[in-house]
Amino acid sequence: MSDMLKELLKEGASAAQVELTDEQLDKFEKYYEYLIEKNKVMNLTAITDEREVVYKHFVDSIALIPKMDFEEKKIIDVGTGAGFPGIPLAIVLDNAEFVLMDSLNKRINFLNEVTKMCELKNVSAIHARAEELGRDVQYREKFDVCVSRAVANMSTLLEYCIPFVKVGGVFVSYKSGDIKEELVAADNAQKQLFCKNKDVIKFSLPNTDINRSFVIFEKKKELNKKYPRQGGKPKKNPL
Repeated sequence: MSDMLKELLKEGASAAQVELTDEQLDKFEKYYEYLIEKNKVMNLTAITDEREVVYKHFVDSIALIPKMDFEEKKIIDVGTGAGFPGIPLAIVLDNAEFVLMDSLNKRINFLNEVTKMCELKNVSAIHARAEELGRDVQYREKFDVCVSRAVANMSTLLEYCIPFVKVGGVFVSYKSGDIKEELVAADNAQKQLFCKNKDVIKFSLPNTDINRSFVIFEKKKELNKKYPRQGGKPKKNPL
């Protein structure tokens, strides 16, 4: 990442009300370079243009930070893919603890390399499927915050993500486009999973014409043992 790109990231982050230190900018640089290098041999991102990666991946991921309190929280990123939003959040929030989960092992290997390269002491990556890990007592209802930028309908995402959240904790879905209909369609899932849409924070990605939403759900009480359903049911047959 050239100095110009660090400037671009600094400016974009600042417009999203996040001030980055030189050390954090260095970590983003390492992440960016490794992402582009590895993307030649494995499918990590369709977005490779420097400016687009800065805005659509990095700034988009960290724009949540001013909107919530992350101090010393335990956070899980479900379906993290190439590490979004988990790695950018972890670079900035060094006193929060992150678990990044993905169902593809080669992505997890990539994330382990990034974590080492960027010296992120607050990150662990785990190879798992959400509907299996969500039943594991080590991870079930253990997190203050669950985040996901994965592409799935809201009902499916809720069944994947709410099992990880403590009672009183929140799940934040990163969404684009109009989410009104999705929320209406997820009404039954919210009832079944004892969670409630608490807020929809709309924002525009700085210096772009892209509109985004953070859709925030609060977990109201302990989950019924039967959720998450296994065998691909949350996706094939959403609540």
